[in-house]
Amino acid sequence: MNRISAAHPVLELERLSIAIPERTLVHDCTVSVGAGEAVGLVGESGSGKTLSVRAVAGLLPDSCTTGGAIRILGRDIAEMRSAELRELRATRIGMVFQTPRAHLNPLRTIGDFMTEALVHVTGRRRDAADRRAKELLDEVGIPDPGRRLRQYPAELSGGLLQRVMIAATLAMDPEILLADEITTALDVTTQEEVMAVIGELRKHRELSMLFITHDLALAGAVTDRVAVMRQGRTIETLRSAHMREEAREAYTRVLMSAALDEEAPDARRPSERSESTPAEPTKGSPAAPAPILEVSGLRKSYRVRGASGGRETLVAVNDVAFALDRGGSLGIVGESGSGKSTSARIICGLERSDAGAVTVAGEDWSLPARSGRDRRARAKRVQMVFQDPYQSLDRRQTVRQCLTEAIRVHRRSDPRDAVEARIRELMAQARLDEGLLDQRPKSLSGGQRQRVAIARALAADPEILVLDEAVSALDVTTRVEILTLLDRIRRETGVALLMITHDLTVIRRLCDRVVVMRSGAVEEYGTADEILDAPRAEYTRLLLDSIPREGWQPRRRRPGRTAAIPVVTRVQTVPDMPELADTEDRT
Repeated sequence: MNRISAAHPVLELERLSIAIPERTLVHDCTVSVGAGEAVGLVGESGSGKTLSVRAVAGLLPDSCTTGGAIRILGRDIAEMRSAELRELRATRIGMVFQTPRAHLNPLRTIGDFMTEALVHVTGRRRDAADRRAKELLDEVGIPDPGRRLRQYPAELSGGLLQRVMIAATLAMDPEILLADEITTALDVTTQEEVMAVIGELRKHRELSMLFITHDLALAGAVTDRVAVMRQGRTIETLRSAHMREEAREAYTRVLMSAALDEEAPDARRPSERSESTPAEPTKGSPAAPAPILEVSGLRKSYRVRGASGGRETLVAVNDVAFALDRGGSLGIVGESGSGKSTSARIICGLERSDAGAVTVAGEDWSLPARSGRDRRARAKRVQMVFQDPYQSLDRRQTVRQCLTEAIRVHRRSDPRDAVEARIRELMAQARLDEGLLDQRPKSLSGGQRQRVAIARALAADPEILVLDEAVSALDVTTRVEILTLLDRIRRETGVALLMITHDLTVIRRLCDRVVVMRSGAVEEYGTADEILDAPRAEYTRLLLDSIPREGWQPRRRRPGRTAAIPVVTRVQTVPDMPELADTEDRT
């Protein structure tokens, strides 16, 4: 396959517009990607980034109409015949999506997914396709590829699944890679590994890339130029190495400030939030009140598929211990598979531990609740907010119905007017307009949905709010808003926050104390100042070093190889399926 001359762009979007019958969603998207060049397309949720890229890949709904021009390899796609356009998109363009679980059939193995295009598009024999699939998995740094091909999507972590998607996308040797928010739900070290893999592949294959993200710091580190979108328009394009000097738009500077954690008024250090943190007892003073939550000796194991096909034991949580003060905020951080979400689910009663104790307000929760009344009493004390509110909220319910149901669980005898008053109070606490009460989740933005999920959790008047990656999928400005909201709710209501996250910048903004977990065990435990400014553990320093910032470049920190082997993928047009809950890698 002949590569296009570097003098011509591989992809050009010129004044692209996208409309549905009700309104125009993208007004003017103008961006070009040269041969071997990486260009970032950044902006908040709803700015039109993903729609613009889906227009290139031919994945817009039938109800959408487009204007302007999309040129691929110098040719306007509007002038191509359908068969010619399908061939071009199948062999020259590769697309990697934000949520790999939503684009993989949970009932088929990774091997089935990897070999489908090789068998049915290129006509390879099944044994040759299997060998090629192993080579591709090895190329993106996945260990033991033969074993991975036999596994199902639920058995792999988000980071491994994202590498599988990248490997499949490389199967047809595309000339341009469309990467749509591919690192949003990944921990910082996995994000670094994935971006390092892509960087090596681009170098060896002379691969162009359009990188869609809401993280301006990451885009600046891994691309040559950055195009900024706002409300469906490209407002400016900057050289990545000179973003600060070249930025002219106020909106770009706001994004940059949030992304680089600079000048944001709510980016307070834990020491500056001391008025809301229980004071340490001094000599001669009364003892500090007992913690609202104490965890000691926690252990959880699973039986998983072994390398030889049999079953083996995986210890997901091993001797975990920590405490959460009343009205305090504790962050649990670590890579995917570190055991942080499993620990949170045990605390909330969604999993049973094999050993150890969970004590909430002096009550032993190690044994399961004995009755429905006990379960409701525990749920009233501890509530959980999940990563993806679109999955955790009932799509059939309006906001009013969602909050009413949550209130009725714990206040069955309250009259209707009392319930309505409580709904208005919760909407005010979550900073939601009452005009949204009759809207369903699909009509809300990502930030509004997460606020509804927080309001629903607060309906029980909990003493502990467990937040499992509750802000990881939000754009930077919405994330700041939600974190500010949570900090205010904590100070006003006295609820204690247990934040499960892979993002250390979230910890810096919100948490007083930090637990660092690795491979199911506690690696380090202390105040946020101690952990973030003077970490003792090498692993914690690795997490901090993996955060994108000025001058940062992703690099592989695990064994792997990238071979300059030409290969082959089509744009994956698998219909969307309901996304599975992101499980930790139990392999």
